[in-house]
Amino acid sequence: MEEIKKTDKKNKKSTKSLKQDNIKDTKNYKRKSSHSASFNNKHEGNNLDYKSAIEAKVDAFFNFHKEYGIRKLVSPSKLIEANANIGCYTKYWNPKMKPYIYNKKSGRNHIIDLLKCLVFLDRACKFLADLSKEGGRILFVGTRNDFVKNLVAEEVKRIKQFYINKRWLGGTLTNFRIINRSIIKLNNLLILSLSGEIKKYTKKEQMQKTKEINRLSKFLYGIRTMKSLPQAVVVLDPIVERNAIEEAKKMHIPVVALANTNADPTNIDFIIPCNTNSYKTVWLITKILVDSIAEAFNQPTTIIGKKDSEIELPEFTKATQDSSIITRTTFTKASKKIEEVPSDSTTSPTSNQTI
Repeated sequence: MEEIKKTDKKNKKSTKSLKQDNIKDTKNYKRKSSHSASFNNKHEGNNLDYKSAIEAKVDAFFNFHKEYGIRKLVSPSKLIEANANIGCYTKYWNPKMKPYIYNKKSGRNHIIDLLKCLVFLDRACKFLADLSKEGGRILFVGTRNDFVKNLVAEEVKRIKQFYINKRWLGGTLTNFRIINRSIIKLNNLLILSLSGEIKKYTKKEQMQKTKEINRLSKFLYGIRTMKSLPQAVVVLDPIVERNAIEEAKKMHIPVVALANTNADPTNIDFIIPCNTNSYKTVWLITKILVDSIAEAFNQPTTIIGKKDSEIELPEFTKATQDSSIITRTTFTKASKKIEEVPSDSTTSPTSNQTI
C-alpha cells in the first residue's frame, strides 16, 4: 500500500510539471509570434528602402557613364519583380561568386548585386551584337526543364541561330566531326520526307526512316544547319550545362552564362549574375540577350527600349493534385501494395490531412 501511495504522489508531481511546461511553451510561442510579426513589418520596410536605394545607385552609375556607351537595358525594379536579386541558400554558395553578392537576406539567401547584373548584362549584349554583325554564329543551350526548353526554341528561332534544348550530347564541340555525320544523315532523311520520295520505299522502311528522323531531330534539330563550330555559346544554367562549358573552354569558344551564387565563374567569359532558379528572371534575361542580336539587324524587340508598364512578366500557377483518386500505400514484410481508393469513400482521409 505504501508503494502505491508513493507512485500516486510521483504521478501527481509529474502531471503538475507537465502543466507548468505547457504554460511556459504557450508563453514562449506567443512571444515568438509577436516577435516574428514585428520582424516581418520591419522587413517590408527594409525591402522598400533596398529597392529605392538600389534604383538611385543604378541611375547615378548609368548617368555618370553615359559617355562610355553603357546602357541600362531594363530597370532594377523590373529585375526585383522577377526575383533576379535573390540568390541561393548561403550554405550552397560558391565563394568565387563573392564579388557579385550584395548582402545576405535574413541569414538564408544571398542577395545579388543588381548593379553588377545590369552592367555585365550590357557587356554580354554588346559582345553578342558585335559578333552577330560580323557574321558569327551563336549556340544557345538550355536543357533544364520544359519551360527553359520551350523558351530557347521559341526565342532563338526569331534570330535564326543555333540551339540545343533536349540534352547535351557529349562531344558536340570537341568531336564535332562525328556529330556532323549525324547532322548530314538527319538532313538527308528530312529531304526524303519533305520531297515525298520516302513513299517509294516499303511501309516497313518508311516506318524505320520516320523513327530515325524522330530520334535524330530530338537532339540535333536545333543545330541541323550548323556546318562548323559556333563563335560563342550562351548557357542558361552553368551547373546543369557544365559539360557544354567544359567543351567550349577546350575549343577556346567564349561562353556567356547566367550564373547564380552557387555557380563557378572561372570558365565563364561573360557572366550575368542573377537568379537562375526563377522562371521570370530566366525569361526576362533570355529575351534581352535575343533582343540585342535582333536589334543589331534592325529587327523588332520585345524588352529593350520598352517601359516597365509595357513589359508583362509571365505568371505561373502551381499544378493542382487530382482529388478524384487518392493513392494509399500499405506495406507488408513480403511486398508493397498500392491501392487506389476513391476520395468519396469513408476510409479515405480528409483534404486537410497529409497523405
